[in-house]
Amino acid sequence: MPNGGTIIVGLDERAGFATVGVSEPAALEASIASQARNGISPPLQVAFEEAEVDGAVLVVATVNGLPSDQRPCRYGGKAYLRQADGDYVMSEQEVQQILALRQRPRHEAVAIDGTTLADLDDELLHNFLTTARSTSRRLSTQADEDVLRRKAVLAPDGKKLTLAGLYALGSYPQQFLPSLSITAAVQLDPRSGQRTRDLVHLDGPVPALLEGAMEWVQRNTRTAIRFGPDGHGHDEAEIPLVAVRELVANALVHRDLGVHTRSKRVELRLRDDQLIIGNPGGLYGVSREQLGTEGGKSAVNEFLYDICKLTRTSSGTRVIEGEGGGIREVQRALRSASMRPPTFIDKGVSFTVLVPRHALLATDDITWLGETKAAAPLSDVQRQIVTSMRHGQTWTNSLVRKEFAPIDSIQARSELRGLVTAGLAQTSGQRAQTTYSIRPEFLAAPPGSPVPHVIVRPPHIADEPDQDTLPIPELSGGPGSHVSRNAPVVWEALGHGPATLDQIMQRAGLSESQTRYALRTMMDAGFVSVRGGQGVKGTLYTRGQAITGT
Repeated sequence: MPNGGTIIVGLDERAGFATVGVSEPAALEASIASQARNGISPPLQVAFEEAEVDGAVLVVATVNGLPSDQRPCRYGGKAYLRQADGDYVMSEQEVQQILALRQRPRHEAVAIDGTTLADLDDELLHNFLTTARSTSRRLSTQADEDVLRRKAVLAPDGKKLTLAGLYALGSYPQQFLPSLSITAAVQLDPRSGQRTRDLVHLDGPVPALLEGAMEWVQRNTRTAIRFGPDGHGHDEAEIPLVAVRELVANALVHRDLGVHTRSKRVELRLRDDQLIIGNPGGLYGVSREQLGTEGGKSAVNEFLYDICKLTRTSSGTRVIEGEGGGIREVQRALRSASMRPPTFIDKGVSFTVLVPRHALLATDDITWLGETKAAAPLSDVQRQIVTSMRHGQTWTNSLVRKEFAPIDSIQARSELRGLVTAGLAQTSGQRAQTTYSIRPEFLAAPPGSPVPHVIVRPPHIADEPDQDTLPIPELSGGPGSHVSRNAPVVWEALGHGPATLDQIMQRAGLSESQTRYALRTMMDAGFVSVRGGQGVKGTLYTRGQAITGT
């Protein structure tokens, strides 16, 4: 992975990531360091930490990523790509794609054989020239062909179109490069007997591709009722469309346009729980952690980016604003809709964004926010923090930075202190050990009473025994908390029939490790049956036959 990664040794994945520890941490660290230096080419830098958890010692190895001019690294002479839970040997095409990044790529400036000015869309061309002249004094008096050549729509010879010009302004770019398109499909539950619905292959120049993608997303998503701070519901798009538009535009404009990706397209996949947007090629000149920050902007295809800043869709809006603030706008839009921020996955040869389809806040929480008279207005971040506090979650400065990145320590402290000022939260501890929790009078329920079905928890929480301060209710006919702390809520989540791990996590409001631990203990006790197994695609869990009588 371009950004390196972290290895934690001393957890048993088969036991729900239970802590088992390491008997000789120093020897293990020396072994890992030796492997990184001698078994990998070029050698990798690894930093080690030891952590004591439940009386056992864990070894945490942080592997630093390699700079682009040294990638890919190889083990046994082969380069590998991380996909899901496996490592796969990279194809020669993927290796060449990585090697091409060692120098500043200019793939979009390549002249496309067989193209001429006649292959440009007349309306797009007219609007582009008008905008280009109005935004540049030097171009305002120049001839059309000179403007197009200087803006890299035309190749230097003034005869052929560049790849950027064809892609952004061509009447039908796919005549020359079929992969300059979008494939979109709705992924269905495998039990339905069908794999996809509304499979489409969108074509045309970038503005048409963007508009077609937006129409497809709107067609296949619902209108949701969002509850504002006043507790009243309003009809809004299920996924904020401003976020979708920014992410699709980024995928189109920043995709890899090299010869090694000519068979790959931008892809949209809509699942029950999320929208997936993927494009060939990874980040260039910016890390995943920098996305959404002030300095986190870099144009992979610089000429295409510049052209698209001056290109309008049929509705008159720019394809991209060109200010580098698109990711921040995406994060703001999702946060405003009480949804999790997008997940970015950079694999070097591809880039994927996962956009949630469900709001984090339950209706009763939003109603509570509308009815609670805080001493000061709450930000979107504070609303999400305080509702999770309401269900017993304790927050720290570092947890806020992880959950709402990009956000620095000063901003995180301001959000937390604001809740104290508003009279909703209280503090405990001092300096780096300061924790923030809800004032007792605002807890969702007093200790010992049932809590709501949906429990909002940030994902970066240790697993069993978890940090809940309120007990999960025991359900009639199902397992109690003596089986597992989260067994009752998982049992309730299975009340609608067989479900995948993701569906159970969503219904129960638990993290993946919490859900896996609860399922394992419930299977051992006979409360849950499984069809498939860990690592098997489409694995389904259901209430045990001995319990339900089915």
